[in-house]
Amino acid sequence: MDVMKVIHPTLDSLPDIRIIQHEVQTKYSYFWDNARRQPEKALVVQQTLSGSAFYKDRTGRQFVKPGQAMLFGYAEDSCYGLDESCGLPYELRWMTLVGPQGLLDLASEIRREFGSVVQMRMDGEASLLLSRLHADFITGNPPNRFYLAECAYRLLISIYREQVEDTRGNDPISYGRHLLESQFRSPFNLKEWADKIGISREHFTREFHSRYGETPAAYLRRLRLEHAQILLKNQTLNLEDVASASGFASAQTFHRAYKTHFGVPAGRQR
Repeated sequence: MDVMKVIHPTLDSLPDIRIIQHEVQTKYSYFWDNARRQPEKALVVQQTLSGSAFYKDRTGRQFVKPGQAMLFGYAEDSCYGLDESCGLPYELRWMTLVGPQGLLDLASEIRREFGSVVQMRMDGEASLLLSRLHADFITGNPPNRFYLAECAYRLLISIYREQVEDTRGNDPISYGRHLLESQFRSPFNLKEWADKIGISREHFTREFHSRYGETPAAYLRRLRLEHAQILLKNQTLNLEDVASASGFASAQTFHRAYKTHFGVPAGRQR
């Protein structure tokens, strides 16, 4: 077992990586009840390297196998550990990420969309980043706080991206929605989006509307307009910059869409 490294926060506005540890558990007595832990604004990412463990919350009980990770917080109604149905030895690598709220909101979104047991492939970006950080910690010279803050966000974004990619073949409509949601600033038209997803525009439109109650074109336009409305609060950006940064092909297209959607011209909204 590695020596635990603890990094004390110096900048409260930045995320912190408090602990990274590698363990091998060989006894079925290994068990943690998160409800009994002291409340803290933190997220634990615990990756299975070999063997398996169970994770249990209000949605049920799941195995966490190699290439997967469990995500949980302190003082929540969940637990995890080993029993006779799990594979031993259970080898794991885990880390604790500490706030701010934006980081925890991102983690909550991942758990809401994909659950608390997520894919984390051994050769994936998130796994390689965790492994590299662990190596830095055990040398006794962990990176500076700014680098740790960047890595905290990169890790969660990598986990999110991995879940989305896994839906590409199994559920192209869901994958398409995630693609629109994460890349709406790109000035692609609907046919180009459908080509990226790998299905026809007509099929994407029909199935998307059936599942989500609006067409992908309407969803994409709404994302762009809501983003533009936020950017309009920045007085240093002109309307052409706002249009471009929100994914509109031209300022004229942006002006028409904005007035139709919100009922007032973009310039007056500012």
